[in-house]
Amino acid sequence: MEAARDDSRFGCGEVACDLHKMEKDLNGTFCLDIHNCNEATIHPANALLIQALQLCSDSTVLWDHMLHCWASKLEEDAETVFRREKGRKHIFLLNNTYDVWQLMRRPGAAFASRELMGKLVSLIQTYKKSFLAESWVPLNDTLHSNLDKFTAEFLAACDYQRTWKVTAELRYDLREEIVDLIVPPYQAALQLQANRGRGSVSGVLRAIATKKKKQMKYTAEDLKEEIRALFEG
Repeated sequence: MEAARDDSRFGCGEVACDLHKMEKDLNGTFCLDIHNCNEATIHPANALLIQALQLCSDSTVLWDHMLHCWASKLEEDAETVFRREKGRKHIFLLNNTYDVWQLMRRPGAAFASRELMGKLVSLIQTYKKSFLAESWVPLNDTLHSNLDKFTAEFLAACDYQRTWKVTAELRYDLREEIVDLIVPPYQAALQLQANRGRGSVSGVLRAIATKKKKQMKYTAEDLKEEIRALFEG
């Protein structure tokens, strides 16, 4: 065994030695198998974090430090693995952060605290916002200029994300947040388009032509149905 070392952050003795090794692992030497993972893969650093939190006893400073090391490692590996996959790294981060949050909620968890739980919830919210901003917010930019383009991009996003694996509790929340983000502006755009064409000869002709198209415009309910089929894995 490595000799116990003195560390101003961890104190001294065998526990300090173990914590220092865990810190080192979390800071980069504990690697994810990037060739055999997906957005649902649980990072091995999660278990290491739980061990470290147990060793930290009730030291809030050490808890914060180890949590920061863990989150940094998670984000670094997510960027490496999912660099070219839009939005998917945020799903990986959400799944893993939620995994740790669930472990902390287990009855009798010695390392659980309101402050730690709050920090994890804050991370979950941050990753949600980042996912929505990268994957869904840009769709609304095309709504008032080109509904056909919006529909094509919306369906492409749904096809891309439909088989992503998201833990059950997060899946429902994400779907509803996407519905709230996409559907009301879409309904407003449909209404605006209808108002523009109402009463004019050209508008009536366009309406007739639209009805003859093989592909009809999607309704708001159609969009909801597509969104609520996301993340089925």
